[in-house]
Parts: sequence; C-alpha cells; structure tokens
Amino acid sequence: MPVYKNYSGEIAARLDEYRVAGQKEAAAHRPPSDSLRPDQHEASLQSEAEKWLADEQRLFDSVLTEASKALADVHQKMGDLKNQTEQLLSDTSLVGTINSEMAEDRNPLVVATANRMRAEVDLKHLRAKNHIVNQAVYPDSKILHYGIIAVLALMETVINAFFYENSQGLLGGFVVALSVAAVNMSFALLLGSGFRWKNLKSIDSKVFGWSCFATFVILAIYCNALFAAFRSEYQILVDPTDPQQIRQGFAVAMGEAKLIFVGKMQIADLSSFVLFGIGLLMSLFAFHKGYTIDDRYPDHGKLDRLVKELYQKEIALQEVLRQRVKNFLHHRRADAQAMLGEPAVLSGLAARRVADLSSGSTLLKNQTGAIQRDFSLVLNAYRAANTAIRATDPPEYFKHVPDLTTRTDSTGAEQYIAQLGDVQESIQNHREKYQAPLNAKLQTLQADSAIALKDTFNAFLHDIDTEAQESINRSVTVIHRAIPSQA
Repeated sequence: MPVYKNYSGEIAARLDEYRVAGQKEAAAHRPPSDSLRPDQHEASLQSEAEKWLADEQRLFDSVLTEASKALADVHQKMGDLKNQTEQLLSDTSLVGTINSEMAEDRNPLVVATANRMRAEVDLKHLRAKNHIVNQAVYPDSKILHYGIIAVLALMETVINAFFYENSQGLLGGFVVALSVAAVNMSFALLLGSGFRWKNLKSIDSKVFGWSCFATFVILAIYCNALFAAFRSEYQILVDPTDPQQIRQGFAVAMGEAKLIFVGKMQIADLSSFVLFGIGLLMSLFAFHKGYTIDDRYPDHGKLDRLVKELYQKEIALQEVLRQRVKNFLHHRRADAQAMLGEPAVLSGLAARRVADLSSGSTLLKNQTGAIQRDFSLVLNAYRAANTAIRATDPPEYFKHVPDLTTRTDSTGAEQYIAQLGDVQESIQNHREKYQAPLNAKLQTLQADSAIALKDTFNAFLHDIDTEAQESINRSVTVIHRAIPSQA
C-alpha cells in the first residue's frame, strides 16, 4: 500500500532548475510562437503539481474514511449501549443468579462438610471415651523429628566405632557400631511409641502400654550390657571377619550380659562401661522420641490432623465459591460503571473525529493554495526566463496560469461534521436520560452485593451444613438397614 506525505515546498525548490530550462529552450527558439499547448517542461511541472494535489486529496480522503468508520462504530455502540442499559436497569435477578452460581459447587461442598463432620465426631468420641481435655500435641514435622533420631544414631555410631576398633581398623568398628546403633535406637523408638497406649482408658490399652515400658527397660539394660560385653570379646578375635568367631564371641557376651540382672556381670574395662552408659542414654532418648512422635493419646493426633486437613479443604472450597460470587458482583458493578462512562468515551471519539475533519479540511485548503502558489511561481519564472532571451514572441498561452485548485475537494468534511454533531447530541440525550437511573442501580448493586456476601452466602453455607447432616443420616440409615435384625 503506497504511503502518501504532505507537500512541503518540493515544487518551489526547483525554481532555479526551471529558470535554466527556460533559457535553454529560448536559445533553441522553443516553444514556437504559434504553439497552442504547453511544452514538455510546463507539462512536467503541471503533472508534478497535480500529483502533489492528488496526494493531499488522498490524505484528506483517509480522514473522511476514518470519520465514516467512527460514525458507524459510534452508531453501533450507541445501539448496544442502549440495549445493555435497559437490560441492566430491568434486571432484578441478582440473588437468583448468585444462587445458580453457588449451586454448581453445592455437591463438592456437601461432601467436604460431611467428611469434616464425620472426622470431628470420631475425634470427639475418642476424647470423650478417654477423658481427654487438652488439645492434641505432636511435632509440626515428623521429618525433623525422625531426622534428630537419625543424627543421634549417626553420632552413636561414630563414637562406638572407636570403641569397637580392632585389627581391621575403624572400618570394621564402624560396621559393628552401625548395627548396634540401629538395633538399640529402633526397638527403643518402637517401644516408646507403644508406651503411649498406657494413657488410654481401656485396661487392655494400659496393659499394652506398660508392657512396652517394661519390655523397654529389660531390653535397654540387656542389649546395652550385651553390646558392652561383646566389645571385649570382639577386641580379642583373631579374625573379626570370620562369622564363626563372631558367633562364638556373641554367645559368650550373651551369657555375660544376663548376669547384669543379678548384679554379677563383669565390666571388662572403662571403655566397655562408657559404651554401656552411652548406649543406655541413647536408648532413653530414642524411647522419649518414640513417645513424643505423636500425641500421647494414640490416634488423637492423627484424628486432629485429619479434622484440620478436612476443615482447610472445606474452607478452601468456600473461599473459591466466595471469590466467584465476588467476581460476579464486581462484574455487575463494573458493567454499570462502564455504562455510566461509555457516553463520555463515545462523545470524545466523535469530538476527535470532528476535530480531525476540521483540521484536515483546513490543511487540504492550505496545501492546495501552497501548491498552486509554488506552481505559479516556478511556471512564471520558467516563462520569464524564456521570454527574456527569445527573439520571437512567446506563445499566447504564456499569458495564462492554469488553475489547479479545482483538483481537490474538501466539502465532504461538512457532511460528516454535521452527522457527528447529531451523534454527539444523541449521546448527550442518552446520558441525561440514563445517568440518574444508572447511579441508583449502582447504589442498589453495592447494597445487594453486601447482602449477598453476608446473608445469602451464609444462608447457603447453613444449607450446606444441613444437607451434610442429612447425608450422614442417610448413610447411617442405609448401614442400619443392611445389618440384619437379631431376635
């Protein structure tokens, strides 16, 4: 697509060129005195002037085209705006629409609420059954809880590796120490977790819990005595890599470890005594970590976490729905505000096009006059230079300068300016008619939004709770019917 530009004195810049051309033509006795038509130089100059006039007309026509598009666009938008405004003012279905929006999320919310209620009942039942009055206490992160145990087990392994060092060096001692730490900490951790059952109300649970404690005490003393006694035997093995020798050394250590319960176990040296003490301390710490791995009432922490998780899920679903309702209400208010501001936008668009047409019409007239003036200047200079030298009379047409101003026409602007004026008047009438009703509607929407987010939404959540309870009752009824009655 060609790009047109405004004239800026290009013809006048050729003034000297045409003076020289006029002198050369006169020296050659051209044009003849009886010539009836302009020569090639004048024809070329006029063609160039007409080209610039055509470009100016095309640029002005593009302004007319934009004005025509804007006029059609404003007409269409005004029609749409009127229909939308009438529809908004007559719409009283805000609450109904909100209820329809919320109904889409009803089933997931009912399921989430029912699951949370069931979990709360299980938690309350456990607390009531065992007379639990305190909130569940458990580590925020089980990974960190277990991580501390793993670090201590590694520390015990490193320390014990020096005690079990033999002819194989620290590597052999590290392998034995790792096995000792794994056994020592693992059973203490498990029994510590089992000891929590002594807090429950039932006799069976209490017996199991205290049995775990008694088992821990016996195993902690026996195993650490065994590891201390085995250290002495492990030091004197001829070949620590021989499984037969290790079994024999372990058998001797087992016999010696049993004597600790009657106070007759012989501690070979200070290192074995220190090993026994470190192992016992680590066992106690692992037992404590097992006891505090969760709430001291078994399943209390598990149910408490489940209730919190289901509650958060329920709240998340409610927040998603609440945000959808907020967005819907925001769009409604935004629509009303847009309808209030749209007339000003359309009026501004029409005013800009009127200004463009006025300036475009003035520019076309000014540019046409400038081209005609420069064309006459250069043409007269060419003819004067030719007349001053030639020996014969100049042609008759030298007396007349063609009028090129008729090549452009700016009258189309007036038509569009008048039509755009009518549109502006129509926009002003629309504004005066609907501004007050739209402001009142906007205030109503703001008031209804507050009610919808409070009363309507809360009523919906209350219905969800009721429906969740009914769902639980139905499931209980189905289970009850499925159980055969007993005579």
